Amino acid sequence: MANVGTSAVKIIDNDSDVVSVTNNKLDVNATLVAGATIDIGDVEVKGHANVAHATMNVTGSAVALPTSTCKHADIMATLANTGIVYIGASGVDATTGIALYPGDVYSVDIETTQSLYAMSTVSGDDLNIVIYY
Repeated sequence: MANVGTSAVKIIDNDSDVVSVTNNKLDVNATLVAGATIDIGDVEVKGHANVAHATMNVTGSAVALPTSTCKHADIMATLANTGIVYIGASGVDATTGIALYPGDVYSVDIETTQSLYAMSTVSGDDLNIVIYY
């Protein structure tokens, strides 16, 4: 169970003990038998400390998204687009990609935006990208 306060999150175990946090890492102990415990190590809780924005003009051939190390990205086909933008791996096309019509958003957990490629049925369509890292 988690109790959310104004500046911290408390995690309470089944015995109502507060689970400790050291250097932003969750300390977890698991009870195996009465009186015996095993330390399963630290669990790091990660969030999104920073946010950045990028835009991309998409052509008729697959091009990598702008390079950014991240944890998550939201990719939106601009409302003014007149074609369909496809998102996927290198060589993405209309048969292999995620189709984004104008205003559609694709959200993905990924380590770098450069791993994703975009191509459009109308050269000159745009993407707006919000990057969380």
